[in-house]
Amino acid sequence: MHNHLAIKGQLPPLRGWATSPDVLLRLHAHIMATRPRIIVEFGSGASTLVIADALRQNGLGKLVSIEHSDHYGAQTLGTLQTESLEGWVDLRIGELEAWEGEHLNPEDAEKSSRWYPLSLLEGVEGIDLLWVDGPPGATCLFSRYPALPALAEKLSPNAEVWLDDTIRQEEKDICERWAADHGFELEYYPLEKGLGRLTRADAPVVAPAPMPQTAVAGSADDAAHPERALGLDFSLPEDQGKDKR
Repeated sequence: MHNHLAIKGQLPPLRGWATSPDVLLRLHAHIMATRPRIIVEFGSGASTLVIADALRQNGLGKLVSIEHSDHYGAQTLGTLQTESLEGWVDLRIGELEAWEGEHLNPEDAEKSSRWYPLSLLEGVEGIDLLWVDGPPGATCLFSRYPALPALAEKLSPNAEVWLDDTIRQEEKDICERWAADHGFELEYYPLEKGLGRLTRADAPVVAPAPMPQTAVAGSADDAAHPERALGLDFSLPEDQGKDKR
C-alpha cells in the first residue's frame, strides 16, 4: 500500500482534543492523490506531521501551519525535526487577538471574537487546501468562522476547504454559512468527530480518498481504530494493548 505514513516515530496522542485518526488518514490519502502545492492549516499538531509526511512522499508542496500557542508550536516543531520534516512546513505562531471582521459570534456574546493575527498570513497565496482545526472551540462562539473570510481571496480556483469536528452544531453552522457566502458545495462525512468538505461547483470532480483497507476483514475493534490498517496505533499509551489477545 502506497498511501501510508513514512514516519519513523509515533504521532502525538490522537484521542481527546486532537484530530481523530479516521480524519487524518483521509487527509493523508487526499493529499497523496491530489498533490496540492500550498496547504494552510489552522491548529498545529498531529495533522501537521501527517500533512508534511504526505508532501514529502509526493516530493512537492508546502504547508503553512498557523498556531496560537508557543507551547504546542514548540511540540509540533520538535516532532517535525525528529522526522526531518521541518523543511516541508512553515510554522507560524502568534497569540490570538481581537477579530474585527465579519463573524457569527453575537456582539453581545460573553466572549468577544478572537482569532489569529492576520500578519501570520502575509505572503500566502494560491492555497489548494485549507484545513481548519483551530482555534479551540472555547475561544468564543463559532471560533473557526474567520478562516474562510480571511483567506477567500488567497484560494486557488479549485481549492477545497476542510473543517474538523462537524459533529458539533457550531461547526455545521460555519460550514453552511461558508458554502452560502463563498459559492462552495458542502458535503459531510460521518467520521468519528465529523468532517465538512467544501468544494467548488465548477472544479474537477475529485472523489473522496478511500480509507485504507486491510486484506482481511477486521474486528469491531479495528473499525474503532482505522489507523491499524496502516500498522499504526494512535491510542493513548495507557490504552495500548488492552484489547489485544
